[in-house]
This record gives sequence, structure tokens and C-alpha cells, in this order.
Amino acid sequence: MARFAWELRQLRTHAGAPSYRVLAQRAHYAASTLAEATKGSRLPTRDVAVALAEAGGGDREEWAARWHAAAARGRAEARHARGMPQPAGPAAQRCPYPGPRPFTADDAPYFFGREEPVRRLVRLATAGETPGPVLLTGPSGSGKTSLLHAGLPPALGADWHHLALTPSRDPLAELARQIGALRKDVQPQAPREEFTRTPGALHRTLSALLPCRSSRTRVLVTVDALDDAFFRSVPAAEREAFLDQLARVAGAGDDRLRVVLALRSDAPLPGLPAEGAARVRLEPLRAEEVRRAVLGPAEAAGLTVEPALLDALLTDLAGRPGAPALLSDALHRTWTRRTGDVLRLSDHLAAGDVGARVAEGAERAYAAATPDERRLLRALFLRLTALGDGTDDTPRRVDRDELVGLAPPDDLDRLLGELADARLVVLDASTAEPAHPALVTAWPRLRHWLADDREGLRTHRRLTLASAHWHTSGRHPGALDRGARLATARSWARRHPDDLSTRERAFLTASRAAERRRRWAVVLLVALATVLAALAGALALHALLADPGAPADRRGGSHAVTDAGRARPVDPVPVPPPPDDRPSLLHI
Repeated sequence: MARFAWELRQLRTHAGAPSYRVLAQRAHYAASTLAEATKGSRLPTRDVAVALAEAGGGDREEWAARWHAAAARGRAEARHARGMPQPAGPAAQRCPYPGPRPFTADDAPYFFGREEPVRRLVRLATAGETPGPVLLTGPSGSGKTSLLHAGLPPALGADWHHLALTPSRDPLAELARQIGALRKDVQPQAPREEFTRTPGALHRTLSALLPCRSSRTRVLVTVDALDDAFFRSVPAAEREAFLDQLARVAGAGDDRLRVVLALRSDAPLPGLPAEGAARVRLEPLRAEEVRRAVLGPAEAAGLTVEPALLDALLTDLAGRPGAPALLSDALHRTWTRRTGDVLRLSDHLAAGDVGARVAEGAERAYAAATPDERRLLRALFLRLTALGDGTDDTPRRVDRDELVGLAPPDDLDRLLGELADARLVVLDASTAEPAHPALVTAWPRLRHWLADDREGLRTHRRLTLASAHWHTSGRHPGALDRGARLATARSWARRHPDDLSTRERAFLTASRAAERRRRWAVVLLVALATVLAALAGALALHALLADPGAPADRRGGSHAVTDAGRARPVDPVPVPPPPDDRPSLLHI
């Protein structure tokens, strides 16, 4: 009832929110009757519901079907409340939520929540001119695989043939197998050598296939999980040949062929042309998208979702990068515990809510790990936690460069991939972060690690941030540590040598070298000042020793002159009178 009333309110909102007085004039029912129908306290009659829907611009037959579905859900809830057995129906036969696995083509009727990215991909795929390869990007767990298999192909229609590729250690063999399945007349391994030796072989093979079909036939080539792990696991020659075949199909200018690649990175893809490539990035699910992802499959399967369950899922998962995978897993577990055709919050909590499932998964991963892997897991999860200062600890997104050096690259990438597959962490092109806050707040083992040496963890975090700043500043000497801060960091590093990354080790080494240079500079300055002072004293002493009487004369000279002046007077020197130039009388 609450769901049906909410749908009526949404219809009224989309119609411009006309007043109930206006709706009453259109539906020929009292305004109070129509307002009561949207409250959700009880299910309105069929005639009132349909009349209200038509007044708001809805389709009569569609809303009649919705009313019957709501009535059936109401009867099921009433039977459940009385403890009566529920009849087996379609909802009891198949779960509309695939759980931890991605949606497949068979799950397309239950794929909801990503309508906007699907519309963008369809628009790019059906554009008048070839846009080049379309890159579908987003972090792990964001639903890229589900969108490629259950969202895009059904939206394109039956005229499109889907060539779905998931790179393995032998991507050319997988390509040959898919081509063989599409043509049905070629041995699966026949084209493999041709793809290796002949540039453009894939484009010619697909172009030759199209005339055999309808004039409206198109081919969609999708490649899933084309990220850095693929580039490391595939030999360079085969990788380049595979990417070259895709690039020639994408850049051939053939409107009948489209290439869509899914990867975590937003960076240019090596081996493929960057010009003309379009990007569609999967952002975290918004609240309305979470609502559709929950309610859409339920309605398609004839299920009812309790409003309290919907509210709990919205609060827990809206806006989180790995929400699609966590949401599907949580609802699948809730479905297995349901009674009848209603998904309830109590069943969701009994199965373990999202946070509890994440914490349990982390403990299982730790229990199954080897001793070396456990050490690495501890180092990883401590770095994935932001330490609170008077507040709760929170998840922390870390740069992948921060993790370099904790383990050999292959071991580190493998472990991160396993954690992402287990929906414990979310991996993007260059970052990693916890999939859910419960990993930090609800996992007892991690809470113990965080409480064990809190001050040491703060020292390590300061070291991590300082080394990151030093790296981003171009390793400027002014960004290095010194003094007491350096001494504290080095003391911690000596006790935890295995927890240091390559960048942190380089930072400490550079800081220590700079500190030694500063100390030697101080020693040299003191030594130089001492030498100069000694030299000045020596020069002064040498000057005194060179004239032995000078000190005595200098010490008594002024007094001698004074005493001599007192002993005898000084006679004045006679001054001759000036000549008289006046004429004498004798000359007159």
C-alpha cells in the first residue's frame, strides 16, 4: 500500500503537482477521496486509483495492473501476518538479484538503476559517425560488467549482435572462439594466427559477416576488465596484436561496428587511438538510482520491498563507489530468507546487513591468508583507515603509489584484486579504498590493530603524508624532515621496517642525508670560525713582537708629553713683523 501510494504521489509530481481540487475535476471524485488514496494508510479502490492516475496523465491499463499487483502484495502480507503458508509463485523460483556476481544477459529484465549511462552509451553507439572506441570507466564494483551484458545490448535491440570479450592470458584465442561462435561455420582456433600476423583481420572478418545478415544488422564488440592487470598478465606481442585489432575496428569508420571497452582507468589506453574516443564514467549510485535498483527488480519478479528495508539500504549505500555489488549481494541474501513475496528489513538484518557482511568477509580473507599475506593485509588495512582525533576512525582512500614496496608488485596486485573481488575494497585506476565504512568500524581485528599502537600509527601517518608532499614537490630539500620529527620517524621505522613503502624509505634516507649534511656544515662553520679567530690572534701577536718598543711608547707616550710640558716652558718662536709697504718720507 505504501509503495502504491508513493507511486501515485510521484505521478502527481511529474504532472506538475496539480492541486487535488484540479484532479477532482478531472477524475470526478471528491478531492478528499483522492488525497486519502495517496496517503498509504490503506489501498484505494481500483476505480479511484485508476481515475486518479488518468487525471495525472497515467495510462489506464498500466495503473490497473499496478493496482492488482499492490492488492496481491497486500494479501500476501496479510497471510504472512496470520502465519499462513504462502503460495509458490514466480518470485519463489528465481531471485531477481544475482548476488555477488555481475548481471548477465539472462538477468537483463532485472537490471535497473543505470538507465542514464545506458542511454549515453546507446547514443554514442548509434551516432551517425563513428566516435572511435567508447571507454566505459569506473571503480571496481561500480557495475561496468553488468552494464555491458545486461544493460547495453538489450537497449540496442535485436539487430545488434554482441561480441563479448573478457581478456584472459590468451586474448587472441578468446577472440577467435567468440568469432567462431558468432559465425557458426569457422573453427574456433582458425583465425587466431591470422589475428596475430595480419593487421585488420578482425575488421575484415566482421565486415564479411555482415552482408550475410539483414541490412540492419550491427555488431557490438565489448571488452571487459581491460585494465592494468591485463597489461601485466598478457605477453607484450599478443597484447599489442589484440589492441591493434580493436583499434582498427574502432577507427574504420564503419557505422555497423562499435567497440566499447570497460576499464578502471581514466587515462589514455596504450595501443588505442585517443582521438575520437568517447568516455562514459560510472559515478556512485545516487539515492534515486539505488531506489530503482532495489524496487525495479522486485516489481519485475512480483516482490514487495518493505519501506523500512528500502530506507536502510538508501542510508547505507547511496553515494558509495562499490554500492551496486554490495546492494545486489545484500538483497540476494534477504531474498533467500524471505517469507512469501515480501522483502523485509528483519530478513535483511538476520542475513547480516551490508556492514556485517563486509566485516565477515574481511575476517574470512584474513583467516585464509598465509603468514606473509596476513602481514600485508594488516599493512594495507591500516593504511586504508583515517585516524580520528577525538572522532571515529573513517575509511581512507590511498594512492596506489603509496603501497609500492610493501610486497612484490605481482603479489600486491593479486591480493588487491582478490580483495576487490570479495567486495572488501574498491579499486580505481590509481587508488584503493574500503568498500564500506563497516570495514573500519565493525571488523574487530582491525579495531584491535588500530588500538594496539595508536601513537605509532600517528607517527607513521605523518611520515606517509610528509613523504607524499616531498614527492609531489619534486623532492624539494625543503620538504624533508629534520630534528626531533626526523628522530621520531626513524625510531618508528627501525621498529617496523616491513611497513615502509618505497617512497617512505626514500624520504627517510634523503632526510637523514640532509641532516648529516647540516650537522657537518655546522661543524665546519665552528671549525672555520675557530681557525679564523686563532689566525687573527696570531697576526696581532706577530705585529706586537715585530716592534718591541712600540708597546711601551704606545702605553706612556701621551703621559710623557704632558709631564715634559709641565717641567719646562716652551719658548715662543719670534715672528718677524710684516713688511711695511707704505712710502717713506725720504722718498717723497
